Amino acid sequence: MVNIEMSDAEYQDWLHSQEQKSVTQEEKQSQHDDWWNSLTDEQKQQLYNDQEELFKLTIEEMNHERE
Repeated sequence: MVNIEMSDAEYQDWLHSQEQKSVTQEEKQSQHDDWWNSLTDEQKQQLYNDQEELFKLTIEEMNHERE
């Protein structure tokens, strides 16, 4: 089972380590769904907040580069 404390990058690494020679899109989606469903609402919110912060920083960097 997937450790619910892992970040998305850690999850991707875990998935990569679990892959067999050929994995279908449906299997990958099922694995992702299993991982997502194992998260608490607080963990899902934290992932969302982290992505929002990264997006804001990216936009700020782009705006700063234009100046």
